[in-house]
Amino acid sequence: MHATKRAHRIGGVPAFAFAFVAPTLIIMLGIVAVPLAYSAYLSLNRTNPITGKWIFVGLDNYTNILATYEYWTAFGRTGYFTGLAIVGTTVIGMVMALVLNERFPARGILRSVVLVPWAMAPVSVGVLWSFVLAGDYGALNGLLNDLGLGNWAQPWLGDGFRALNLLALVHIWNQAPLTALLLLSGLQSMPASLHRAAMVDGAGPITRFYSITLPWLKPSLLFIVILATMNALMAFDVLWNLTGGGPGTATTVLAWLGYQYSFKFLRFGEGAAILYMLTAISFVLAIVYFFVFRQKRTRTDATDALEVSHLSAERRHKMVVLPPYHSHPILPRQVTKTIGRAVFAVVAVVIFLWSALPVLSLIIMSLSPAPDLIRVPPSVIPTELTLANFKAVLMPQSAAGMETSILAQRIPMALINSFIVGACVSFIAVVLGTLAGYVFARYSKVRFFNISLWSLLVTRMTPGLTLVLPFFILFRGLGLLDTRTGLIIAHLIVLLPLAAWMMRGYFESVPVSLDHAALIDGCSRLDMMIRVLLPVVKPGLIAAGIFCFLVSWNEFLFAVILTSTPKAQTITVVLSGFLVQARFYEYGSLFAVSVLSIVPPIIVAFIFQRFLIQGALSGSIKG
Repeated sequence: MHATKRAHRIGGVPAFAFAFVAPTLIIMLGIVAVPLAYSAYLSLNRTNPITGKWIFVGLDNYTNILATYEYWTAFGRTGYFTGLAIVGTTVIGMVMALVLNERFPARGILRSVVLVPWAMAPVSVGVLWSFVLAGDYGALNGLLNDLGLGNWAQPWLGDGFRALNLLALVHIWNQAPLTALLLLSGLQSMPASLHRAAMVDGAGPITRFYSITLPWLKPSLLFIVILATMNALMAFDVLWNLTGGGPGTATTVLAWLGYQYSFKFLRFGEGAAILYMLTAISFVLAIVYFFVFRQKRTRTDATDALEVSHLSAERRHKMVVLPPYHSHPILPRQVTKTIGRAVFAVVAVVIFLWSALPVLSLIIMSLSPAPDLIRVPPSVIPTELTLANFKAVLMPQSAAGMETSILAQRIPMALINSFIVGACVSFIAVVLGTLAGYVFARYSKVRFFNISLWSLLVTRMTPGLTLVLPFFILFRGLGLLDTRTGLIIAHLIVLLPLAAWMMRGYFESVPVSLDHAALIDGCSRLDMMIRVLLPVVKPGLIAAGIFCFLVSWNEFLFAVILTSTPKAQTITVVLSGFLVQARFYEYGSLFAVSVLSIVPPIIVAFIFQRFLIQGALSGSIKG
């Protein structure tokens, strides 16, 4: 029998474990470590893009950048923007999660609607909000005019400080649903008995929130804060399409400054230095967060609360440590319940409007005639609804009476490119991530695999802009620029660690005894994976595939830098180009393209929201 055969071992660990992990580690080494090293070397040189000569200057690029006023002003804006983003996404995401965790009619619909802003590509978000906040004919000013508040209308992005705050608000609108999703998965894994025990002891909702809910969610909050920080520091897509660093330099953060030096001024050395300093900031903040959260852990934290949930009710009452609580009701209990329900309903409606109104305005604009989109004073009420805008982009040759731009004719091919790249990279990431995830789950105490797992997470903390510059230079030499293959390689930077991390969480929930039983029955390791374990973790495979496809579909940074012709450009790149080049009578087509770009993510959000919340994310953040 296979189980009786002694498996080949390396340092006491079965050889198959190294074989399962090797493809993931080799790929990540090649597409992250090598470009990072190349970028570091680039930051120590001064390059001439015309002659191609490199001059080694040591740390001069760093010292020169640190001596400039524009760097420190961009640094300050980055800190302000990141702080707003972290607080906003965490607070709003927490409110969303607490509401969605309760049972009420139409909860499934609200969950799906809440996910839509996150499922949208940041490029689509930028296009949407650039017209919502437009000064002359924006949807926000149109709504104010329709409500009789036209005197409040103004060029919302015309003031620098206000533009920076609005940029942060748009980023929060896009990212808060992800925080809600992660927190909701944590809330649903929390034993209800903890709250029941506290209620028996007389604890009110606020006391229970601070004494039970927050400690339980602490591991999730560590992951969320790190993720929110990285996403804010790396924010690029929305900035590209909403403000472009303006007005003036009012919204120029470090990521945008690094992009300008690298790809606008062609000062690759200084650009690499700026982006490397941004990478260093990311790593330092991640380490600080880790130690701050770790130092405050107690026996009532989330990792120990699960143990409490298995104890008897009497012992749970004793272990749930709560401050003294004495009930002094001001209003009758029934009145308090009625007020509580009313407040809950109002919050739920506000969450729905916050999530849905901007998207509904995008859909209405895509169905509006071109003259309605540029009328002054503006209005959000169209004179009629028409499908002509969609016909112009889906059937450009038959759009009678309309002059269709070259960009509009690129839409069908761009949709095909996005689908092909997304499908290929998702398949590769899920297959390799499943093999690596199994090993990371079963051999988590082996130092090599533990270090490898956290190394993969570290790659997620590396700003994409830091890698896109060496990618551009290396791909140009390898002939991978403007190819789908190049995009697939670039997307694996984010998706392979994500798939491995998610599948690791799923395999941790599968008992090891199942492995042993399969081996005793004569299965090889590969047979055990295919016949026994994969059917068990099938929900995780589907979830990982969905997330990988969404991330690839929505990706913009690598696509806009590494592609230049229709043969490889994805829908996000074409949409961004449409925003820049569209003439006034093509605005309707622009909004139609935006709607088409968000259809796949929205379908996924509505169909799989329950599955994603209850399954995949609870596994991906475990541990």
